[in-house]
Order: sequence, then structure tokens, then C-alpha cells
Amino acid sequence: RKSKIMSEKEKELTAYHEAGHAVVGHVLPDSDMVHKVTIIPRGPTGGVTWFIPPEDKSYHSIIEYKDVLARMLGGRVAEEIIYGMDRVTTGAGSDLQKAAELAREMVINQGMGKKLRNQVFHTEDGMMLDRLVHERQYSDETAKVIDDEVEELINEATRRAQAVLKANTAKLEELKKALMEKETVEAEEVVKILEGTHMPKAAALY
Repeated sequence: RKSKIMSEKEKELTAYHEAGHAVVGHVLPDSDMVHKVTIIPRGPTGGVTWFIPPEDKSYHSIIEYKDVLARMLGGRVAEEIIYGMDRVTTGAGSDLQKAAELAREMVINQGMGKKLRNQVFHTEDGMMLDRLVHERQYSDETAKVIDDEVEELINEATRRAQAVLKANTAKLEELKKALMEKETVEAEEVVKILEGTHMPKAAALY
């Protein structure tokens, strides 16, 4: 159900944003598959890009999470590339917040940080570290390391998303155009449009 009517300018921005998520997710090898992309507003969001895993998974690797982080930031990066840093929207800010939450989860609860590898931070009742900041369950030094680890993961994901989108700008434009025309593009057509995209070396983890 449409919750608001978008201007053409908003529609275009949303199309670039969602196309950014889709292109990055499609190109990175350990991301889930694109299921559907829409620029039809849903509640507070301007559009949605759905991804579905090829199979039910109980476990995820650091590499998979890193591809998800880059994919999550694909919309924000697309906005930066097309409109410039100063015109990035609140929707992109929401993506950044969600990506930071995942990065923090990786470092805090999954032991996936570089410096804090194999260390996790829980209280006895399982509360996450975020809630412990004010309870001083760990040192200021550790808190700084955690923040640095999270920042490094976000910066790496941003660089990878930038590399993918700059290497596949024509495909970003093509998907954006399809979204402007149809508003919703299903998986089969997304794959068809994004045929010929390539993975730049700058975005590779291995």
C-alpha cells in the first residue's frame, strides 16, 4: 500500500538508492540473491530491496557478513556517487545505523574483530555490550578498540560498495531507469538487467 506520493526527484533518488543495494548485492559473491526491488513507499521507507538466501542457513562466515555490510551501504554510496556527499539522505543514514549495528554485533557477540578475534562480551543475562557501556563491565581501552573495529568494518564496506558501483555505473543507471518506469522489478528481470556486471579487484576480500 502506498503511504505517500513521491515527487519525481524523490522517486529518482529512491531508484538510485535501491538500485545501489541491488547492484552491490548482486555483484558480491557471498551476498544473498536479489529477490525484488521496489521504489513504492512503505511506511517511513522510500523503497525496499529484498534479498533471499539460496538455502536456509544456521551459520554465517565473516566474509558473508562483510558482503552484507557492503550491500547495506550500497544505497548510501549510490546517493554519494550520483548526488555528492552533502546530499545524502536520512534513508541512507538509517542504512548506516543498521550496518553499524551489524558490525558491532560481529565484533561484540561473534568474535569477528581483527584485534578482538575470539573475544565476546556478554553479561550473565545475555545483554549486548551496547547496554553495558554505562555499567563499566569492560575498560575504556576495550571500548575504544571496539569502536575502532566497527569503524574499520564500515569503512571497508563503504570502499567495497564504492568500487562495485563505480565499476558498474551503466548497470546502476539501467536498473534505476527500470525502477522509474515500473516501480517494482522482480528477481528474474533484475538478473537480466544486471547481466554483465563485474567484480572489481578493489572490492575483493580474497
